[in-house]
Amino acid sequence: MAQKFCITVHAASPEQREELLRALKGAGFEIEVATSRENEPGPATLAAMMARVLLETDPTGVDLSAFLEFSAELAGCPVALFSPGNGRTELTCKAASRAFPEAWTLARFPADTSGIAFEPFPGTSPLSFALDGNDLAAGILVASIPGDPVTKGAAPLLETLARALGESAARGARFRTLDRSLCLLESSIDAMVESCVRLLELRGNETEGHGSRVTKLAVRLGERMGLAGRDLVDLRRGALLHDIGKLTLPDSLLQKAGNLTEDEWKTMRSHTVRAHDALREVRALQGALDIPLCHHERYDGSGYPGGLRGNAIPIAARIFAVVDVWDSLLSDRSYRRSWTPGKALEHLDRGAGIQFDPDVVSAFASLMQEEPSLFARPF
Repeated sequence: MAQKFCITVHAASPEQREELLRALKGAGFEIEVATSRENEPGPATLAAMMARVLLETDPTGVDLSAFLEFSAELAGCPVALFSPGNGRTELTCKAASRAFPEAWTLARFPADTSGIAFEPFPGTSPLSFALDGNDLAAGILVASIPGDPVTKGAAPLLETLARALGESAARGARFRTLDRSLCLLESSIDAMVESCVRLLELRGNETEGHGSRVTKLAVRLGERMGLAGRDLVDLRRGALLHDIGKLTLPDSLLQKAGNLTEDEWKTMRSHTVRAHDALREVRALQGALDIPLCHHERYDGSGYPGGLRGNAIPIAARIFAVVDVWDSLLSDRSYRRSWTPGKALEHLDRGAGIQFDPDVVSAFASLMQEEPSLFARPF
């Protein structure tokens, strides 16, 4: 008996397929052409679809339907997926292959049920496979079985598919739980940071509302300069914590009415390092410590505590330095009255390249020009 070879051609135009057939026939091969069914997915498309269903946390209805069509073809019988709804109180049909009894797709079952019962349907009976062992509440894969032995032989395959769908659903639930936990952790960190700022204001050495104003404005300026995502989160937290190191300084120093001595200034300047030392072990805040540590560095290298110069100063600290001085100049102090916005902008411009990053000053001036509402206090 002559051997037969099967050649499958993918991603080829009709002209290319015809050219291949002519070449094979010219070489003496007898050719039988079997065309694929309309809309049948190729191997690459099928693999991508299965990966989305089995690996993604929330596959689409279109992908689920395609997956069940493929499963039905392998098993030789129609199948449907029943899973818990948003309230997780009942199982409903999420997707079904063609020829699955339509009346069954409308069925609903309590999620804590120990058994599934479908209305009788002529010529077929349901066969259910739990997605999670014997726990039907996690969902079920239901096959419409005609009853012949050949079809019943597909049970091991359907059970395997059900377990795969169950693991995918469980993985999605774990990710959603992790995401909720992460959101709770993030909000708790923000609440802790904001509480520290209120403590600083209650102690009396921080102008009321200063922390909130400089934080909002720093974030706006950070967005203006292209910061996004985690960088903006760290910028916001760092701005709120910029003077948190002053909590470690004595009231006699913070509330002294007269000029500070050289030793007192040395202690005052230590608040930057004190903040960093106190919080550096808090992993969630490590990215936010650039501002508390470096917001008194100067662009020309004459600042403290590290004498950093130019772009060696973290961008968050360069952004905050401009905003911090701006808000300070527009606030009344015991030793001077508040400045006008125009005079404060002139001061920032004169300090560009000396105290401040020129690009940050330019971006800040542009932002204030385009959004004059930011001149108002509070904005």
